[in-house]
Amino acid sequence: MVRDKIVEDIISNSGTPRWKTLSGREYIQELKKKLVEEGLELLDARDRETPEELADIQEIIDNLLEALGITKERFAEIQNKKNGKRGSFKKRQYIDVVEVKDGAEVIKFYLDHPEKYPEVK
Repeated sequence: MVRDKIVEDIISNSGTPRWKTLSGREYIQELKKKLVEEGLELLDARDRETPEELADIQEIIDNLLEALGITKERFAEIQNKKNGKRGSFKKRQYIDVVEVKDGAEVIKFYLDHPEKYPEVK
């Protein structure tokens, strides 16, 4: 997935790109992939590059919201609700290890989400 002017730039520089316009579901899927790609670029960005990478991520989020029919206001409501329930990241807390007693109720949650917690067995 490329930004809107990339195809034009390639053509104006004597290139011949093979490209297509994505359908609704394809578009959403490719935006999600692009979000991951840009997230990885952010991870490797130096401090001075970080604002540009964040701008790329925000652009993808804005396009995803529009494609999904979610207004920025509704999105802010969703974010605020989630922050009210689970908190934000402002306290900068980081968990390295969680020890759980055998039979604890929370262990089911970890086992039901192996993609997030592959180390739990």
